[in-house]
Amino acid sequence: MSRRTVLAPATLLAAVVLALVAMVGAYAPQSHASGPTARIAQTATTLETTNQAAAADGFAIKSFTCSSKEQQGKFVVYCKAVWVGGEGPFSPIFDVPLRTFFNPEVRSSDATRTAEFNFGCLGGQEYRVTLKIRDRGGIETPSQERSFICGGW
Repeated sequence: MSRRTVLAPATLLAAVVLALVAMVGAYAPQSHASGPTARIAQTATTLETTNQAAAADGFAIKSFTCSSKEQQGKFVVYCKAVWVGGEGPFSPIFDVPLRTFFNPEVRSSDATRTAEFNFGCLGGQEYRVTLKIRDRGGIETPSQERSFICGGW
């Protein structure tokens, strides 16, 4: 096989990739900078702005803990969060990807900037709880996550 035959498919592939990048760039939102690379960089900066705005305002989760214990023959998870900054009213957003939990209950206080999240869990099952806080202006804290085994096994 000649060297020219081996390079031709690689050259063709590179041309196709460049053409695809150019097409994607043509449909990207217009910006003051030119070219697809500049537009991609602008999008990445925009994604970081939300966390930077929350951090700039000092709006952040100060502490977030979760534990489980047996109560009347059933396992219950207790999560507690404290945050600083932001403008109330606040909306604590707890998420448990594993949907085998029971009786979820959220209590929060705007005055003390605290929230509690309790739910029944299956002993021995691993759980992951994610939390972010949204304030009146729609700004959200960076999310935090806690993983644990229900019942501490």
